[in-house]
Amino acid sequence: MYPILGRYGSIFIYSFTVILALGVILAVLLTARLARALPASAWFDALLVSFAAALVGARLGYVIGQWSYFREYPGQILQFTQGGLSYYGALLAGLAALFLWTRAYGRSFYPYAALFSPGLALVTAFGWAACWFDSCAYGRETVIGPLSADLADEFGVFALRYQTQLIGLLFSLAAFFLILWLFRRVSAAATFWSAVLLLSTAHLIPGLLRGDPVFSAGPLRLDVLIDAILIAVSLLMLQYHSRLRGKERNLSPI
Repeated sequence: MYPILGRYGSIFIYSFTVILALGVILAVLLTARLARALPASAWFDALLVSFAAALVGARLGYVIGQWSYFREYPGQILQFTQGGLSYYGALLAGLAALFLWTRAYGRSFYPYAALFSPGLALVTAFGWAACWFDSCAYGRETVIGPLSADLADEFGVFALRYQTQLIGLLFSLAAFFLILWLFRRVSAAATFWSAVLLLSTAHLIPGLLRGDPVFSAGPLRLDVLIDAILIAVSLLMLQYHSRLRGKERNLSPI
């Protein structure tokens, strides 16, 4: 809708970059405040490592998903500021980097993963807002209804489409507040896997209505399939940690 907010000489100010950067800044400030409640020393170092890996993974995931285009225009692969980031690439690369960092320094993974979970949900919500401005992750064409509006695709073609960006934004904000509520009420492991469950659900629902091109596994979009797998894994891990804590309570002295 408004991919360019303005320009300063020959420099264009892209709405996607501005909105996503604002989300990252607010997420870091929130994480700094929450860090007081968890035994997660050197959390900012872990955050920098995770963020750098997430940024690379986000771009790499997008480039792989749109390889037919980037094969023709390889010079645009490194143009991060114009948008084109993969949520799943960012999530998986960031978590992998965090896991390796905690292993390298002999620290527990879950306190850091729990600490970063509210910020991740906040950045995700801002990512959906950025996509609304940039017309990425647009919905399929549909008929008049409460979930539809006259919206553009990434090529600027307007049609009556599902409001996937707005739906994703609302569900991500709901996930954010739920994760924030859980943060001091359940264990670090439960907070993290609850965040994975909530955010994957918040992505799966609008994913079923999206119309932007993506790899498909049979009748299912690849992003929907990944969300379904993450939901299943998070439910299994929540059950596992719940049983583990139950055994620990049973073994504790009276």
